Amino acid sequence: MNSDTSKMSRGALLHRATEILLLSSVCLLAIDLPARAAETVEQSESLHYEVAPDYSYKLTVVADRFVDKQADVNDASHISYTYDPDRTSFHLVEGWVDGPDGTRHEPAPDAIFTRPSAASRDAPGFVSSVTTTVVMPGVVKGSHVHYKAEETVRKPALMGFNPMAWLSPFVTADEHVVIDSPADLPLSIGSQGGFVVSDTTTNGMRHIVADASVRNVSTRDREPHMAPTEEFEPVFLATSLKSYEEAGAIYHRVNEDKATVTPGIEALAKQIVGDREGLDASRAIYDWIAKNIRYLAVYRNDDAGEESHDASTVLKNGYGDCKDHVTLMQALLAAVGIRSEPALIDWSNRDKPLPIWSSRETNHAIVYLPDFDVFANPTSPFTPFGALDQNLSGKLAILAGEAPQVRNTPALTPEAGRFTTNGTIRIAADGTVDGTAMATMAPNLEEDLRFRLQDPDRNNAQIDRALRDTPEGGFGSLRTSDTYDLDRSLKLSMNWHSPHGIDPTANAFVLPTPPSFAPMEDLRSYLDRDSQRKTPMALPVRDIVSTFTVTLPPELKIASAPKDVAIDTPIGSYTATYALNEDKLVVHRRLVLRPKRIEPSAYPDLERVIYAAQGDQTAIVTIGKPS
Repeated sequence: MNSDTSKMSRGALLHRATEILLLSSVCLLAIDLPARAAETVEQSESLHYEVAPDYSYKLTVVADRFVDKQADVNDASHISYTYDPDRTSFHLVEGWVDGPDGTRHEPAPDAIFTRPSAASRDAPGFVSSVTTTVVMPGVVKGSHVHYKAEETVRKPALMGFNPMAWLSPFVTADEHVVIDSPADLPLSIGSQGGFVVSDTTTNGMRHIVADASVRNVSTRDREPHMAPTEEFEPVFLATSLKSYEEAGAIYHRVNEDKATVTPGIEALAKQIVGDREGLDASRAIYDWIAKNIRYLAVYRNDDAGEESHDASTVLKNGYGDCKDHVTLMQALLAAVGIRSEPALIDWSNRDKPLPIWSSRETNHAIVYLPDFDVFANPTSPFTPFGALDQNLSGKLAILAGEAPQVRNTPALTPEAGRFTTNGTIRIAADGTVDGTAMATMAPNLEEDLRFRLQDPDRNNAQIDRALRDTPEGGFGSLRTSDTYDLDRSLKLSMNWHSPHGIDPTANAFVLPTPPSFAPMEDLRSYLDRDSQRKTPMALPVRDIVSTFTVTLPPELKIASAPKDVAIDTPIGSYTATYALNEDKLVVHRRLVLRPKRIEPSAYPDLERVIYAAQGDQTAIVTIGKPS
């Protein structure tokens, strides 16, 4: 909740990771290596943690970067580190830049400065953190950038000690992690992706060493629609937490009194609910929060990333982050006798849990209603009650109630990812194409489209943009049901007009189709240029159905329809049927994608489905004169 991701400009994150990150620089830099390593290693990093019995610690970072591309010069020219000065101090021990001619440049004193941290648009109140920036001089292509820094954390975070180290799978680099701690201090470790870990104890001290290297890779190895690299890149974690349940217990302890039912809360709850009960009452409360409490994060310190404001304060302010939305919803539900619990979860496209429990596993809070077995995301003003988008579906969730437990949210199935378009296309004698269509969707798909189409004044531009992707082009109008009314299913109603859409003097034309608003990128973007997939792929789970009727004028008739298509694989399927009835052609197309993630070995099955669908989109209809 203390920071945002690209997905979550409208959502909230649960905590800001300060235990290890030197922000933009840490995962890009690394340890001082012999001269020969500079020829093969772009980055290297050494992290040494010296942990005290209370989990306070000193971290020494030694990092090097070898700038071999002009595009990397700007990024390598500064080091930035954000921290809470009330609990953490930061000190640059040394830093220099060796130019390609051997000249050494050191940052001047006035090139090292500390200022209040820049707040994001959604967190203007987080003023307790500061950012120390070091501007590195003389960085050019061929430079060697080096620094050594010390971070001292005097007071552990609420969730304890949770360091994490990783390497990009597309940069040649080395990572070296050392943790020295008292042998009797509980500390669990986990890793993936090739980290070699040793764990020894000598004279009452535990000595953990984790090393990883990435070689023979390039940024050119990135592939379209990769699964998040966190799922397969080298990662090492340590944690003082004993389990996911302990993380839930800590969250519960800090927030158990925040959802207090005051007379004002009770009066509001009864006003919202009226005579509704159970799920209907829960939905009414959820809808009220979505409409009346906006997302805004205000943080007093790092621990505020785990601690909600009390419900009355959230109500008075009219804003809050994800945990504030959860607390207010809990209080309003409790006022009408409905039980609920916070659920800590990761709101991103990462589908696979981290190698070990850690505070880094979750970044968001939603509500769980145990009496109805329903998860709800009150932070999002565009998500219907009980619906979860793909990035919240099938995810590990920590229920942070009196007896914390780990559950999984419901997995997204093709049925829950269904998008349906029904329409009619009329072709005039001069080749003009006119069409009408209605689109509906499962509640789990509504959030993105509600957000995208919330301004009716811009919707005609949206359909015109969609028509540009069709062979006939044209202009249209798009109307939606109220995007802010979460009780009504979202519906899209469209009309379009394409002058000279086809050539009526030709004996064939590409079959026109309705403009698509299905929440899915262009199918071609999922194709690999050499058909040899190396990394796992993330897929949208979808069932996209389109049925429309094409009508010709009396002067023309359809001589032959396209051939039916039927491809079915374990990954998904594509079918198309064409029913010709005098001057009408009824077209039914369906694309189904089943898994959220596929391994490289399964890519050929996906490729078969995509090529079948792509080929069918250019289906040819032949025409002639009536007999």
